[in-house]
Amino acid sequence: MKKITLLFLIFICLVSCQKAHEESFTGTDISSAPMNTSFKLRDFNGHTRTLEEFKGKVVVLFFGFTHCPDICPTTMTDLKKTMNLLKDKSSGVQVIFITLDPGRDTEEVLKKFIPTFNSSFLGLTGSASEIDKVATQFKIFYEKVNNESKAGYTIDHSAGLYVIDKNGNIKLHISNGEKPEDIASDLAKLI
Repeated sequence: MKKITLLFLIFICLVSCQKAHEESFTGTDISSAPMNTSFKLRDFNGHTRTLEEFKGKVVVLFFGFTHCPDICPTTMTDLKKTMNLLKDKSSGVQVIFITLDPGRDTEEVLKKFIPTFNSSFLGLTGSASEIDKVATQFKIFYEKVNNESKAGYTIDHSAGLYVIDKNGNIKLHISNGEKPEDIASDLAKLI
């Protein structure tokens, strides 16, 4: 009888450990954070887009700018690799790049830049006030910094990915620099 009880307890522990492992994420679970995730911005084809359109898919939001020398293209490349790792499951994910530089990142510029990483990725823009509103909602820091470069300025900004679940609720914040394998693992759990 003691052996059966002991075996039963071991079985329960193993099942519990497996369940806990399945629900762990590399990214930080921010689902309890009060955050307004709604937006209304234009894509690079001139269509107005809202988050509600993507219910049923896991959405990955990244805020950046096309003239970014390092973080933005590296993050977009990592997202491209992530989608490749997801293979058939990638159709359950929508990556959205929201510009923090609407003055330079016109629809035409975004249309040339974003699909070079993956044809399913979307780039969104809007007026300066629309972008500021969305960035504030997602607690994104960004600031125009004048410099001596050809472009005349750059933008300092917080980096990281926001993951919205299939029901349209905020779920994860994934820090800048996470490996595509870890991002893919997190997304696969939500698809």
